[in-house]
Amino acid sequence: MQHSPDDKRIRSFVALDVTPPVRAALQTLVAELAATKADVRWVPPAGMHLTLKFLGAVEAAHLDRVHAALAAAVHEQAALQLRVRGLGAFPSLRRPRVLWVGLRGAGLVELARLVEQTLEPLGFAPEPRPFAPHITLGRVGSLRGWERLEEVYKGHLDDDFGDSPVDLVTIYRSTLHPEGAIYSSLWTIPLRRHKEGATYDTGR
Repeated sequence: MQHSPDDKRIRSFVALDVTPPVRAALQTLVAELAATKADVRWVPPAGMHLTLKFLGAVEAAHLDRVHAALAAAVHEQAALQLRVRGLGAFPSLRRPRVLWVGLRGAGLVELARLVEQTLEPLGFAPEPRPFAPHITLGRVGSLRGWERLEEVYKGHLDDDFGDSPVDLVTIYRSTLHPEGAIYSSLWTIPLRRHKEGATYDTGR
C-alpha cells in the first residue's frame, strides 16, 4: 500500500465479503424495507460486509504491520462456506438500533477469534461482547414509522438468502462522507483453498 502525506491515520476494518448473488438478494430485501419510509439509514450493497474487527483510525505504518500479521496468521485457515439466513436487531426488535442478517458456517467463529488474537499484541483490545456474525442492513434513526416497518420485517425473519463461499479476508479503508461511508479495499488475504498454492494479494 502506498501512502500519501494525508494518510497519517486511516479509518479501517477487517471484513469478509459475501458473493454478488447473496448481496443482490439482500439489496432486494432492503428495497422492500425502505419502501415503508421508516426512519432507517439503509446500508448500500457496497457496505454489506461481515466485519471481523473494526480497527478505528490507524497510522498507515502500523496498518502495514496489521496486514503482515494477519497475512501470516490466516493464510493457512481454510476457506469458508457461509449460510446467510435470518433477520434480527440489536439490541432487540423492541428497542431496535441496528437491523441485521445473520451468518453461520463452520470455521467462522474460529477465524474471528484468530483475528482477535493476532491483533491484540499490536494494541487492538479484544471485543468484549461475544462474536455475533452478521451483516448490517440498516441503522435506526428513530421509531418514526417503525410499526409499519416491523410488520414487514417480521415477515422475513427466517428468510434464507443463500450460501456464500468466502476465500478472502479484506482490510478495508472507511472514508466518512456526509452521505455515508465510502469503502475501499486496501489488501485481500487469501484463505487456504487447498494445502498448496496459497498466494498473497499484495494489496494497493
